[in-house]
Amino acid sequence: MHSSAAHFPSIPASVPFDTSAVAHAHRVGVNAFELDAIAQVINRLTRDDNTVVPASMQADLTELQELGYVELSPNTSGTVSVNLLCPSALLSSYFWSVWVPRHLLDRALKVSVLPYLDAQSEVQHCTVVFRIPGPREATREFLTDLSTKFPGHEPEIIAIQVGNGLEDKERTE
Repeated sequence: MHSSAAHFPSIPASVPFDTSAVAHAHRVGVNAFELDAIAQVINRLTRDDNTVVPASMQADLTELQELGYVELSPNTSGTVSVNLLCPSALLSSYFWSVWVPRHLLDRALKVSVLPYLDAQSEVQHCTVVFRIPGPREATREFLTDLSTKFPGHEPEIIAIQVGNGLEDKERTE
């Protein structure tokens, strides 16, 4: 039996560049130039709350704007000003946990990236998998009930994936 790590590596976002998702993509033959450029933008946003990018990168950042994470303002000089609108931990978590794996999967590379979250941050993110028996209505009721369990703390569901992704992963091992 093969280890799932060989087929589906899990890479922490905080590792040095030579062991990063970008370097891994490059080693296995995926052109990681675009990914590296966007990762640099995300890093600057989480550090400085704003940055400027070439206009050619605007399409890559549109999803983040639609989610309300950033504001994009095209300039007449062929650049786009990008301003952070959400907590930097939320942007970083979404980028490394959702955007990067999907970007690499679109290029036939399956990888999961664990976001780096500051332990002192007031906002933390976690990934939890639930098996909910019954129809979709049962899932809706479960999530509604779950959201009422933490009054005053205002937890937010960032992303939901329907289906059994773990079962698909087990089949490839």
